[in-house]
Amino acid sequence: MFTTKRIILAGGLVALIGAALLVFNGSGEGGSSNNILITPRAVERRDLSDVLTVSGEVRRDETKKINSAVDGKVSQISVEDGDTVEAGDGVFALDGRTAVAVAGDFSFYRELSVGSVGPDVKQLETILNDNGYSISSVDSLFTEQTRSALARWQFDRGYSGSANESDETVTVSLSSNSAAYSVGRANTAAFVVTPSVPSGTGSTFRGAPATKPTLTVSASSNSVIEGDPVTFTVTSDISLLTDLTVALTIGGSAAGGDDIANDDDYEEILTNIVLPAGELTVSVTSVVFVDSVIEDEEDITFAIAQQFGDDTSYLSGAVKSVRVVIAANGSDLKPLLTVKASGEAIDEGSSVTFTVRTSVKSNRDIRFNVTLSGNAESDIDYLTPDSDVYTINAGNESVDIDIQIRRDDAVELDEDLIFTITGDVPPVGKNKRYYLGSNVKSTVVIQSGDLPELTLIGGSAIAEGRSGSFRIVSDAPVTEDTSVNYQVSGTATNGQDFRVLSGTVIMKAGSSSVTVLIDTINDDVVFLPSDMLVAQWPARIGKVEVDEGEFVLQGNVVLSLTEPEFTITMKVSPTDRAELVVGQGVSVDLKVGGQILPGVITELGDSATVGPGGEEQYEGTVSVTGAFDAVDGATVSIDVTLAEALQVLAVPVASVLRSADGDQVRVVNDQGTITRLNVTIGLIDGEWVEIKEGLLGDELIIVDIVSGSAAEAP
Repeated sequence: MFTTKRIILAGGLVALIGAALLVFNGSGEGGSSNNILITPRAVERRDLSDVLTVSGEVRRDETKKINSAVDGKVSQISVEDGDTVEAGDGVFALDGRTAVAVAGDFSFYRELSVGSVGPDVKQLETILNDNGYSISSVDSLFTEQTRSALARWQFDRGYSGSANESDETVTVSLSSNSAAYSVGRANTAAFVVTPSVPSGTGSTFRGAPATKPTLTVSASSNSVIEGDPVTFTVTSDISLLTDLTVALTIGGSAAGGDDIANDDDYEEILTNIVLPAGELTVSVTSVVFVDSVIEDEEDITFAIAQQFGDDTSYLSGAVKSVRVVIAANGSDLKPLLTVKASGEAIDEGSSVTFTVRTSVKSNRDIRFNVTLSGNAESDIDYLTPDSDVYTINAGNESVDIDIQIRRDDAVELDEDLIFTITGDVPPVGKNKRYYLGSNVKSTVVIQSGDLPELTLIGGSAIAEGRSGSFRIVSDAPVTEDTSVNYQVSGTATNGQDFRVLSGTVIMKAGSSSVTVLIDTINDDVVFLPSDMLVAQWPARIGKVEVDEGEFVLQGNVVLSLTEPEFTITMKVSPTDRAELVVGQGVSVDLKVGGQILPGVITELGDSATVGPGGEEQYEGTVSVTGAFDAVDGATVSIDVTLAEALQVLAVPVASVLRSADGDQVRVVNDQGTITRLNVTIGLIDGEWVEIKEGLLGDELIIVDIVSGSAAEAP
């Protein structure tokens, strides 16, 4: 039961809200009085919150160290400490090749070229495809299409090729098919294959010696015979700390290679030789082949290639070239000549080829006489050659002699054309240059009939990796599918510098033309693991560890990366950690320029660390809204709002009484009496407490009552 006391108040009670009232309460007989000091307060509506304040720190975390993927010279640094790098930015360059920031899952670790297979190939193709260098099927195989996309990517970034290349040529010419067509006057097309990337020095930065050595050359002998070895030696006047690559020029009238059947005279000598570190000489030995060829004296020249410009790696001494003579041989051999036609029958309007062969090669020209006979008439059925003397050139085993057959509209019987080899030119008795073999005569039947005439159209410059074409045109539609033959020649290699051209194409029945594509191969493009830097971009440069011009080894640290933005971290006790969850709103006082920014908890650790004093701490991360100024390591204050109650009934904490029956407040009634009411409290915010149940909001509550002498105190 509540205890009530009647209080005599002077004047309107409501007007006294919030003031301390001094009330005199008369007593009994003694005539004494008891003073009571009452502090009333109206119930209010307020916004309340429960805030936990913890300390924090501003910092940037290191995310990765970038190591050099290859040995090389740092030719350029494009960033400084503190710079922010975006994907696609050039960061630094090794040996003139820019290292570009790209997004990926792992760092590249090896050189890639056509035929490479693996997850790194798939990552490379994905990067190229995502950056607009399309690849039809992204997979784990490095194909020509991969190389083409990579070439365009490198070209756009100014990469040099893996080796300087000059223009190469592709020449296409029509060949005869006597059963189907004749060849017109326009029967060739020429293409020039140009490098697809800028010329550059590539890896010439690597290991360039600080002191330039002077080089000379020598040979083990001035002359050799077939079967003998010859050794060439490069000598330096000083020893070097690193290997030195020396460029050579190998020449002379003798041919180097590895196949006697291809007229090679000696084992091939490479055009580069490496002088090992610490050595003064390096040698290479080649054996002169023994063959069955009549040969005059030949020679091999071995020379140091001339370097140009100021950045040469070595100097040429007084003896920079030597010549070795291979003695003449094969005088006892006897060449026999034979002839064979390209076919037994030929149509009007085409040509026939008579091939004259010698049984023994010679490095001297073999000249011979020819007669043409048969019932075919000269200048009527075939074009009379300008001469009846022909030559098998030195070093060749044969010569082709083409006779053009004329076309006419006359219906006539087949005619014979007979080709015969006759005597030596000039006859020299026992020193004949050749002898007649068993087959010195060949007969061809000229068949009457009208055939379409083909011509060839095309020719242009083609950058490596791009395509060109030539068109074969007939002067009349062919009546059935026709095989058209063509020959490919030039300095470019079929199947190496351009995709294989078979030499034959089908012209479909009813058509009068067919187009052949020439797809060039970009053989000067490779991918080095240093070309692309894989990380999570954007990222901030923490520290650049190298200088321009410095030589770095594979695995050495070039630079470090940190988070591009500041991270605000907080460390809290286990008790405070229990109050926190990801997503809670915070207010961060940066203590710099009065900056207070709103934010949210984005990460909370589940494992505690032990501080130097043995205390346990949990770490969390806070993300703020808005830009701010700070330095690494700065201390901040973080207010975490644990709970909020908006516009709720609130009373001073001091007005709430705790009892066995629960929480109570004292309320002043209209009659001037004080009544205790049971209440349910909620959120406490400093001096105020939320009243969830028990009050309506229009009450006058008693904050404090002081009685007796305490009420009279000043």
